[in-house]
Amino acid sequence: MATLEQQIAQKQDELNRLKEKAQKQENAQKIVLGGMLLSVARKNNDVARMVLDMINKEINRDTDKKRLSTVIDELKLLVQWSFILIYYKIITNSLCVC
Repeated sequence: MATLEQQIAQKQDELNRLKEKAQKQENAQKIVLGGMLLSVARKNNDVARMVLDMINKEINRDTDKKRLSTVIDELKLLVQWSFILIYYKIITNSLCVC
């Protein structure tokens, strides 16, 4: 029969395994959620703007911003192009004599 100290050590090992499992599950959820948000942002310029705003407000560490730099650049480009297309439509519609 295991001593009290051995039982405590076994329970601590079990707890550590459960904590690790929970952390892996949380990381997987973050990846799925982030991928979904990025997918929607690539299709919807309003969402892209909101994501850029959230990044600017919520991401503070330079290493995280560097990690996201290609995504940030892509979303900025999408938002800029949407403004150009809207402006183009306004200009062409105002020039149209129908």
